[in-house]
Amino acid sequence: MNKYLNEGYFGLLCGIVALIYFSYQGLTREKIKSKDDLTDVQGNFLNYSFRDNTGYKSQGHQYYIWIDGYQNPFQIKADYLGIFKGIEFITTVRRGDNVQFTIPKFQANKLNSDEHVFVTSIKVKRSTYLSMDKTLEIEKAISASYADFFLAGGFFIVGLVVYIRNR
Repeated sequence: MNKYLNEGYFGLLCGIVALIYFSYQGLTREKIKSKDDLTDVQGNFLNYSFRDNTGYKSQGHQYYIWIDGYQNPFQIKADYLGIFKGIEFITTVRRGDNVQFTIPKFQANKLNSDEHVFVTSIKVKRSTYLSMDKTLEIEKAISASYADFFLAGGFFIVGLVVYIRNR
């Protein structure tokens, strides 16, 4: 039994588990391909929290917006921060302004829960702070990438190398 509890077998096992996990993620991930995959949400602006917690032991970018009628926060994905007009949003949007979001339809079941919901566009009055067309371009590029499958293969190869090295 001890012969099966060494680093080689453990590395191979981890590689196989990662292969299965990342392959499953790549195959089952919900994808946004067009405007038909989005739905509208609107409400009056209540509050926001924009934090860039980058660096060691941090949680990355956390950009949340709250509107009345929904208890959950609406989050701007880190992938969209390059096209989000955050400074304009902070300086021009006031409490009570009507905010219009589009969100993925597959996240509509999260509305009025404690979970955050990703937004794909933000409009207030006549100003657009996050463009739906640009976020759709980003989402198409993400769904066209094979990053999950490369990760799966990479972890499997590392596990195989660890197994062969410790054999």
